[in-house]
Amino acid sequence: MLRLAIQIAPNLPWQEWSAPASAPRSKSEALHYYRHRLIALDRGLTPRELDVCVRSLLGMTAEGTALDLDIKQSSVVTYRKRAYVRLGISSQSELFRLLA
Repeated sequence: MLRLAIQIAPNLPWQEWSAPASAPRSKSEALHYYRHRLIALDRGLTPRELDVCVRSLLGMTAEGTALDLDIKQSSVVTYRKRAYVRLGISSQSELFRLLA
């Protein structure tokens, strides 16, 4: 079975399975990428609301975001709530859908 897999492998279209060339490859690239996607929505988010939303898109928790931005966890929750109101959404899944 392994021999068959090794024989077939060179003929498979591996490039189709990899991430697109424009996909962010590092945390800093991802922060930059999502920040610009959110700015393009032109919903008037403050810089700190952008910071919090971007980290939410990266899957960071409120605690992780607070540590990353050196602010209180309660501030993260407040910024997130304000951003969601400005964006007209009410959950993280809606935030993901907004940028899909």
